[in-house]
Amino acid sequence: MTDSNNKDSIIVMKFGGTSVQTKESQQHVIKHIRRNVESRKKVVVVVSAMGRKGDPYATDTLISLLKDAGEPVNPSELDSVMSIGERLSSAYFAHLLSMKGMPAVAFTGRQAGILTDDNPGNAKILDIKTSRILKTLNEGKTAVVAGFQGVTSKGDIRTLGRGGSDTSAVALGSSLDAEVVEIYSDVDGIANCDPRQINEAVFLDSVSVRQVLSMANEGSKVIHPRAVKASLKTKTEIVVRNTFKEQSGTKIFHNAHNHQSGQVVLAYRDELVLIEFDKKTDAIRLVPELIKLDDKKFLLKNDVYLKSRIKKLQKSFGTLKEDEDWATISVIFDKNITEKKSIQNAKIIQSNKYVICYLLKEVDLSASIRALYDHYVRL
Repeated sequence: MTDSNNKDSIIVMKFGGTSVQTKESQQHVIKHIRRNVESRKKVVVVVSAMGRKGDPYATDTLISLLKDAGEPVNPSELDSVMSIGERLSSAYFAHLLSMKGMPAVAFTGRQAGILTDDNPGNAKILDIKTSRILKTLNEGKTAVVAGFQGVTSKGDIRTLGRGGSDTSAVALGSSLDAEVVEIYSDVDGIANCDPRQINEAVFLDSVSVRQVLSMANEGSKVIHPRAVKASLKTKTEIVVRNTFKEQSGTKIFHNAHNHQSGQVVLAYRDELVLIEFDKKTDAIRLVPELIKLDDKKFLLKNDVYLKSRIKKLQKSFGTLKEDEDWATISVIFDKNITEKKSIQNAKIIQSNKYVICYLLKEVDLSASIRALYDHYVRL
């Protein structure tokens, strides 16, 4: 690991859509980047698309261009369109930094050397060739990388799925032996529950990589499981911070194997479709995004890729039933579970030894989160 006091130490900084959305928010981003540049760090910036749905270059807006013309959308074409927002954002920010006296170079996923498999909409990073980025850093320039994307061995653009820019940032940090990866958004760090569901949710000073990986796997939108997994081999430090505040955020630490704490958190998934086959299948082999309930029943996110994935499943396994508006809530411990609370209108389903996972209809989600928070989490 590089010495944090050495001028050659590398910092990776990822900024989400709301951080790069407006002229005002961009000034906060520039301030954070300047702090590291003036400290003589080598800085890699990973950017998401600018803004949210309705903004001209937001990913959701670009998706609508295709969906409005008819569905289902070819997944490969969807990936090509979905990658545009980040590519534009990287070019814009490289130019903006240069105009602010911090010379910078923009990189697409391909130019950054990010090689993926051929799974549209949820591609996995296989390797990163960092030579071009290192050359830029050694020239005293900041590298600005388009997040959320890479290319296959054939040169086809593939996107990395939900939280893909986080995955880009941590994978780059690991490959570059970075001192730290800082993930910036419009929240204060990682909370013990989504503050939109629980007003009094508490932001954590630190969380073990084991617990945050369970959170990510169980639906927490703060950081994607692939981003966490990308840090495991090199034990790269990750800090989740608020772009608009000077708070230190939440540090994700790589704990000893036998580390345990009493910290309990909640995570949930919504907008799920329950899929049931007529007979036992190995459907996850074909669509790895599926969440297995048993040999016949699975859950799948109701997103822009749903129709193409359902079509793929029907082609291989025949008739299936779809039932929308399902959700899961997971209670995540940092030690072995001692008891499991039953709640109304929810069924406990299989998960790992540190997690209690409840399956329920979306209409019961908010009330159930409150009940579980009050029972397991409230201090």
